[in-house]
Amino acid sequence: QQLSQTSPHIIFYLKSIFIEWIEMQDPDQPHADPDLEEITGGVNPTHVLYSREYLRKQSIGETSNGDDESVKKVRIQDPPARERPASGEQWPYRDSLSFTRSLIFYGAGSVSEENTQACKFINESRNLRKRYFGGDATNFNKDTLRTAKALKFAFGDDGVVEVFDANADDPKKNLITVPLIDQFQKDHKRLEEMVTHGAMRSFCFQRLQLLSSSFKTHIVANESSEAKDQSNLLGTDFFRIMKVDNHIHGAAAMSAKYFVQFVREKLDSEPDTEVAPGKTLKQVFNDAGLDVDHLNIDAFSVLADYSVYQRFDNFNDKYSPFKLANMRRIFLKTTNHIEGRYFAELLKGVMYRHERNKGHQSTAELRLSIYGMERNEWLDLAKWMLTDWKGGEKEGPVLSSHNRWLIQVPRLWRIYRAKHANQSFQGMLDNIFIPLFEATLHPEDNAEIAELLKHVVGFDSVDDEGASEAHSGCKRPHEWVENTSPSYSWQLYYIWANLEVLNKLRDTKGLNTFAFRPHAGETGDPLHLATTYMLCPSINHGINLHNQVSLQYLYYLDQVGLSISPLSNNFLFRKMATNPFPKFFRRGLNCTLSTDDPLLFHMSDDALLEEYAVARASFDLSMTDISEIARNSVLQSGFEDSFKREWLGENYARGITFCDEKKTNVPLIRAKYRAEHLAIEHMLVHLIAAGKGDSVLEEMKVQFGLARDAHRQILLDSFDNIPAFPEQGQL
Repeated sequence: QQLSQTSPHIIFYLKSIFIEWIEMQDPDQPHADPDLEEITGGVNPTHVLYSREYLRKQSIGETSNGDDESVKKVRIQDPPARERPASGEQWPYRDSLSFTRSLIFYGAGSVSEENTQACKFINESRNLRKRYFGGDATNFNKDTLRTAKALKFAFGDDGVVEVFDANADDPKKNLITVPLIDQFQKDHKRLEEMVTHGAMRSFCFQRLQLLSSSFKTHIVANESSEAKDQSNLLGTDFFRIMKVDNHIHGAAAMSAKYFVQFVREKLDSEPDTEVAPGKTLKQVFNDAGLDVDHLNIDAFSVLADYSVYQRFDNFNDKYSPFKLANMRRIFLKTTNHIEGRYFAELLKGVMYRHERNKGHQSTAELRLSIYGMERNEWLDLAKWMLTDWKGGEKEGPVLSSHNRWLIQVPRLWRIYRAKHANQSFQGMLDNIFIPLFEATLHPEDNAEIAELLKHVVGFDSVDDEGASEAHSGCKRPHEWVENTSPSYSWQLYYIWANLEVLNKLRDTKGLNTFAFRPHAGETGDPLHLATTYMLCPSINHGINLHNQVSLQYLYYLDQVGLSISPLSNNFLFRKMATNPFPKFFRRGLNCTLSTDDPLLFHMSDDALLEEYAVARASFDLSMTDISEIARNSVLQSGFEDSFKREWLGENYARGITFCDEKKTNVPLIRAKYRAEHLAIEHMLVHLIAAGKGDSVLEEMKVQFGLARDAHRQILLDSFDNIPAFPEQGQL
C-alpha cells in the first residue's frame, strides 16, 4: 500500500508482470484488479477487470482519460441465477438478459368482478386437488402404524380397506381414513360446477391465449440464443439425454417387424413345441390354414388402419395376429399352456434394446394387466415375471434396469359380471387389492408378490372412455350389481382410495409406493379430466383438455403430467393436424411423448425415436423443444430418485431451473422462461382472488410509466440527431 502511494509506476508494472504470468497459466481468463479487491475488503462486487494493455499504459503514464480505447474493463460473468437471490443478496452479474421478460400490464378496469370470481374458483379447485392427490384429507398416524405389532386389514362396508391394530385398546379403530365416496362425489360435483362456469372459462381462456403469445414472443426473440447455448453444451445432445417411454402397453410393446421375425423363428426352431392342449405350434398354424408364406406384416394384420378410427372394438381386435384370438393367447399372454414363455422372450427383447442404448438413450415403463377376475392373478403374474427364463435374446426374469412396471386395471365390470353373476363390484376390488395388502403386511408368506411389487411404480386404469356408463351416485361397491358399467369417476375413486391406504401403509414400512396414472381424456366426456385432476400426478393422453379450457389451465398451474401419443391419436381419435400437443407444449403444460402401442402404430424398430421424429416434423419443434419434452418424460416417470439425479442433475427436485442443462440439453434460457411464467400466473391468480387486482394494477401502471419514460430517455440520449417522424411525440 505504501509503495503504491509513493511509486505508482512500479506497482502497476509489478501488477502487469503478475497478470502476464497468470495469463501464461490460463490465457483465456481475465484477472481481477488487486487494488479494487483491497478497497472492497477482498470482495469484488462489480467484478471489474482491467485489460493487460490498459495496465501496461498505466504503468508508463500513457493513460490520461477515459477516452483511451485500451481503458476497457472486462467483467467476470457470474453463473446465471437459477432462482431469485435470498433477501439482501444481489443478482449475479450478466452481460445481457437471458430472455425477454414479459411484463403483464392491463388497462384501467381490466380486472372485473368476473375475473375475481374466476380466480376464487381456481384457488378452490386447487384446494380440492390438495384434499385428494395432496393427501390433506387422509388421516393416519405414522408413528402408530410403524410401531404396531399386530396390524390387520379388511374391506369396510364403504369399499375401502381399513387397517387395525389387534393389540390396541380399540382393536376396531381404523388407523388410515380417506374421504368416503359421499364426500368425493360432492367435491367432484363442485369442481364440475366451477370449471364449467362462464367466468372461469373466460378467464382461463384469456390466460392460455396470453401464454401462447408469450411463448411465440420468446421464440422470436431468443430462438437463436437458445440454439447457441444448446450448441455450447458440449458432451451432450438429444440422442445422449434420457427419454422415458411413460406410456407403453406390454402386449404391444414390440414392433410389428420384430414380432413377425420372432414368430417366424419359433415356427422354424420349435415347430413341435406343444403350445395348446394336444396341439403343437405347427399344428396350430396348419389348422388355421397358415404357412411360412403368411409370416409377413400385412398378413399378421396388426398395424392400425382406417378401420380402427373411432372404433375401440376394432382396435382391440388388432392385438390378435391373423385376427385369431388363439394366436394372441399363445404369444401375448402371461398365462397359457407354455406359461407365457413366448411373451416373456418378446418383452425381454424389448427391454434389452433399451439396455443396449441402440441409437439413443431410452427407458420404458411397460404395463401389464390385472383384471380382477380371479384372486390368483397377482401370484400368477409374479411367478411369470420372476421366472429365470432361458430363451430369447437375454436370459433371466422379465426385469430390467431400463424398465419399471405399471399395472393396468381394465374397467371390465361387464365381463366380470357375466362370469360371476352372483358377485358385486366388491368382488373385483377384493381380487385386485387383497393380495397387495397381504404381501405388504406379511411378505414372508407372499414372497413372490412382495418381490414383484418392488418393481412396480404405478397403477393405470384403461378402457374405452366413450363406452356407455351408468350414473353411480354414492353406491358402495357391494351394492353395485347392475349389468351396466359404473361411471368413470366412481371406478377411479375406488382405485385411488384403496391405493391411498396401501401407500400410507407401505410408506410407514419403508416400502416403495405407487402412483396412480390412468388413461384419461383420450375420448369421451372431457370432464373425466376433472376426476384425474383431483386424484392423479399425471395421466396418459389428455387430448380432450383441448375442449375444456378451465381444466387445461388448472393442469398447467399444477403441472399435472400428460403423456401424449400423437401417432396413436392419429389412428384412433384425433388426426395429427388437429392434435393439441403443440398447443399444450407451447403454453407450458407438463407434456411429453410416448408410444402407447408400437405393434399397432409404428413402422420402425425404435418406436420412441419415431414418435419424437414425427412430432418434430409435424409440429415444427426445435431441438430445444424436443429436449424439454424428453426432460418432462423423466420428471413424470416412476424411476427412483437416484436415476433422476443421474439424468437431470443433483438438484433437479428444487425445480426445473435447477436441472443440469448438461444432462438435459435444455438451455437455462428455456427453463427460466417456463419457471418465471408459471410463477407469474400463480401470483396473478392469488392477487386477483384476494381482491388486490385493482391496487396492484394501479401500481404496475405507475411503474410501467416510469420504465417507459426511462427507456425513452435512453433512446433520446443515445443519438445527437433523430430524424423527425410523425409519431415522435408518442415516445
